Amino acid sequence: MVKNTANMDDPVTSELMAIKRLMVLALIRDGVSQGTIASALGVSEATISRMFPKGMAKTLKSGRE
Repeated sequence: MVKNTANMDDPVTSELMAIKRLMVLALIRDGVSQGTIASALGVSEATISRMFPKGMAKTLKSGRE
């Protein structure tokens, strides 16, 4: 795995991270498991979990039912 050495103060990097978070949120909302998302991104499930406040995934999933 490549270590993240990008400067988070860079506006392009910040925007890309925001887009990534929105895409992950959309996938979670659509019912894709955090494990599946993590596998596709090449990160751990814990990394996906840390991206959002506790309980947000459950709230998103319950909102689509």
